[in-house]
Amino acid sequence: GARGVWSNLVLWRNLGLAASGMAAALLVAIGLIAPRAPEPVPSPVVLRAPSNEMGATYLAVLSDPKTRKPMLVVSAGRSSNDLWVKTLDPAIHVPDKSLELWALPPGQVPKSLGLVAPSEKMTALRLAAVADQSLAEAPVLAVSLEPKGGSPTGAPTGPVLFSGPCIKYW
Repeated sequence: GARGVWSNLVLWRNLGLAASGMAAALLVAIGLIAPRAPEPVPSPVVLRAPSNEMGATYLAVLSDPKTRKPMLVVSAGRSSNDLWVKTLDPAIHVPDKSLELWALPPGQVPKSLGLVAPSEKMTALRLAAVADQSLAEAPVLAVSLEPKGGSPTGAPTGPVLFSGPCIKYW
């Protein structure tokens, strides 16, 4: 009878295993459900100064003064004679006219840097001297609308279409 159930070793062993399994499952469930400590906020990463792979650069974004829409991006390496003009809006092309880029040093006459080809995405101009000499004294660049072939006088003769600050990036 009754004594057989209480002395049945197989029954107690199986009940013990089942109870142990349920206790382990309960501990796992509590561990999964229990609130966890918040993840630590990562420390800010301190970046060292960039190696400036593109080198020391002059950079200007020339905008339409009425709409303030950027129209051209001008860049030149500090020790390079190459000046790059990227056209952001090809609609700036004006038939039978030229767009001339000018450096505007304060208290001096504007200096022509060359003609921009708005139909091209990128215009390469050759500076008379390295950018550090051609652009260092020009805090502003501008583009004027000129007769085909450029200004006949060596100074801007038409309206200024775009202008913007020329910054040293180094």
